[in-house]
Amino acid sequence: MFILELLATVMAICMSPSRTIDLVLLRAFVAVAQTGSISGAARQLHLTQGGISQQVKRLESFFGCQLLERDPRGARLTNRGVDFLPRARQLLDLNDSVCGAMSGPMINETVRVGIPYDMAGSHFAPVLKTFSQQTENVEVIVVSGSSVDLMNDFSKGLIDLTIRQCPECEGMGERLSLERLVWIANSDDLFARRPLPLCFVTPTCTFRHTVFSLLGEADISWRVIFENASVDTTLATVQSGLALTPWLHSLVPDGFRILEENIGLPSLPDFAIELHISKTAGEGALGMAEVIRRHYL
Repeated sequence: MFILELLATVMAICMSPSRTIDLVLLRAFVAVAQTGSISGAARQLHLTQGGISQQVKRLESFFGCQLLERDPRGARLTNRGVDFLPRARQLLDLNDSVCGAMSGPMINETVRVGIPYDMAGSHFAPVLKTFSQQTENVEVIVVSGSSVDLMNDFSKGLIDLTIRQCPECEGMGERLSLERLVWIANSDDLFARRPLPLCFVTPTCTFRHTVFSLLGEADISWRVIFENASVDTTLATVQSGLALTPWLHSLVPDGFRILEENIGLPSLPDFAIELHISKTAGEGALGMAEVIRRHYL
């Protein structure tokens, strides 16, 4: 008789929509608990802060109690929230386990990594290959851009880690290597033209300020004839003899001429290659960072 009553109770609960916990709300709550803030949870789940707040409020309304205390410094669990957190994790783990058993492993983490345009192709491919071979259930999204744009996205929490190129004297992250900046061209007389024809990958190219300052000090006039956020098109412009461009020495493709330092153009300084990692980076992002470090050893 007891078993029949228990089954009836369980069936009644399952058939009642008002007593069915929304796992989406649980994920929002657990993410806030893990990161310590609404903004951190929003970055982790790739949602807006308003969306996370609404999901937590709906969960609190469902249970009729307050789970989080919010203030300008972040969010912390109430006593009820502390008690509920292990159960919330158990429910999510059980859900993920069932889904994995029925349809294969699910993606547990998404890592967004920022890579400068000139490093995002074949240069970064070995890193992605190594990471995929040693890591399961982690989705990697590569965000390409200039170092300036990538650091802007990083500061907003839009990417988990990024590689940055900057003058050696402006370094402020974990240094991976030091690279020589060089002039590349495909014409014997291009460097002697005035104004000097230049091309850059983007208007926010991290090399621009350094190049313009050095040309100004050398009293060399210049003009930018091309920039369109395409490495291939920029290199094609150089290859066709229309302009020259600054490039990191180790990234210069085969077939391009590196100009000598005594041709009348100012020598370019060394640039640092840095790694920046978010303070809220998950295990997948930290694993990616370690692969990147080994790549530069």
